Amino acid sequence: MIAEFMKKIAFSNQLLKVARFLHFTKITPEPLILNDEKCLLLSPHPDDETFGCGGLLLNYPANFHVVCITDGRCGGYLLTEEENKVVRKNEFLQAMDFYGINSYSFMDIEDRKLIYNYEKFSSLDISDYDLIFLPSYFDQHKDHKAMSVLLQKLLKHKKYKLSMKIVFYELWAPLPLINRYVDLCPIIEKKKEAIKIYASQQKYLDFFEGIIGLNRYRGMLTSVGFAEGYSLLDVKTFKKL
Repeated sequence: MIAEFMKKIAFSNQLLKVARFLHFTKITPEPLILNDEKCLLLSPHPDDETFGCGGLLLNYPANFHVVCITDGRCGGYLLTEEENKVVRKNEFLQAMDFYGINSYSFMDIEDRKLIYNYEKFSSLDISDYDLIFLPSYFDQHKDHKAMSVLLQKLLKHKKYKLSMKIVFYELWAPLPLINRYVDLCPIIEKKKEAIKIYASQQKYLDFFEGIIGLNRYRGMLTSVGFAEGYSLLDVKTFKKL
C-alpha cells in the first residue's frame, strides 16, 4: 500500500511539472502567427501537416516552409514500400498545391527510423524562423516522439533567434494542456477537403472522422464549433521536457 501511495505522489508531481513546463495559464485565441513571422512545420510523415495543422496552413500559406521528414514507406500493407513512397509523396504534393504553399522540402529519412537519423536531420537550418511546429512530445507514434528528441539536440548545436518559439500540434494523442487554438469554423469544409487528399491512409484508418472529431472536441473546449489546439512554448521550456 505504501508503494502504491508513493507512485500516486510521484505521478502527481510529474503532472505539476508538465503544467509548469507549458506555462499554462489559460486557453487564448490570440493569433499563433503574426503576419510577417516565418514558420517551420516539421511533418514526420506525409499527412501529419494536414491532420495537425490544416487550419493554420489554410490561413497562413505564405508564412510556412513545410518539411516532410520521412519517406512514408510504412504507410500501408496493400502496396510495396516503394509504391507507398511514391503514392504518399504525390499526396503531399497535392496537399501543398491545395494550400497554395510553394515552400516545402523532403528529407526522405526512412519511415519508422527517424530516431536513428540525427545526422541527416541536423542539416536543417533553423536560424531564420520565428516558430517551429512539431508533434507533441507526448504523442503515441515513435517517429513523432523522435521529432522532439532530435530537435532538442539540434537546438544545442544550431543558431536560432532568441525570440523563437516551439509549438506542439496534436495527432495521435490529445495534448495534455493547450494554450492556443485556431478557430476552424470558417474553414472546416476546406480542412475536410485537405484530409481527403490522403486517400491512401483512409484505407487503413478513418482519419477523417478521427481528426474532425478531435477538432470538434477542441471546439467544445474553446466554445467554437471546431478548433485546432496547440501548445506554445519558449525554447528554454521545450529543452526541459
